[in-house]
Amino acid sequence: MSDDHDRQRREDLVAAYKILVNEGILDSFGHISVRSAKNPNVFIIPRAMPPALVTEDDLLELNVSDSQPIDPRGRRVNGERYIHGEIYKVRGDVQAIIHSHSPSVIPLGLTPVRMKPVVAQAGFLPPETPVFEIRDAREPGGRGMQVTDSKRGAALARVLANHPAALMRGHGDVVVGSSVKQATVYSAYVNINARMQMQALALSPDIVVMNEAELFTPDEFDFNRPWEHFKQKTLDAAARAKIDRSQFGLDHTQDKR
Repeated sequence: MSDDHDRQRREDLVAAYKILVNEGILDSFGHISVRSAKNPNVFIIPRAMPPALVTEDDLLELNVSDSQPIDPRGRRVNGERYIHGEIYKVRGDVQAIIHSHSPSVIPLGLTPVRMKPVVAQAGFLPPETPVFEIRDAREPGGRGMQVTDSKRGAALARVLANHPAALMRGHGDVVVGSSVKQATVYSAYVNINARMQMQALALSPDIVVMNEAELFTPDEFDFNRPWEHFKQKTLDAAARAKIDRSQFGLDHTQDKR
């Protein structure tokens, strides 16, 4: 892969931060990473900072093997980088990882009620999304809810297994994808799915969830469409006015409605 591929991944990474902040999924914390296209043993993640302020200049390269920075440039490294390194280590198919504290998903990790796919766009989810319990991974005498070492990161990766998402009890979720775009769209629909499931449960404990025949594989879902939709929402009116609709197959001359 060329430098251009990594450059595009970096641009998408910054755009993903803007999207998920705008959608209310990333708060003052949370983080997104992408695997390097040039070297799959390296991942790219911003230094420790507020998600809303991330730029390309804030991005650092870390080794997958130990989640340590190649050159920190005197910058504080994200303390939960082990979430990313340990998942990349065992999931060669994963190219991007998102950890958020989405308020919508947290309740479903606190009770016996598990998150299940209930809306069509969340058909990438398994019949029941697994939940990571930090108490099962925390060392004797250890404290805190964060994934701040390789042991905790590896335990989370085992719970995630081959799924696209796992909830983290009291701590949000982790979502993975084959690209930054896919992971971002998945993260948005995990949030929507959780919200819709809880709204339905407020009406009745007896809800209809999607069955196996209604779930879909990644190649059956065009994530580029919601990616562009979410991305446009982050632009101001002037920037949106400059968008060439033809790049999305939307020719003004053929729009009769």
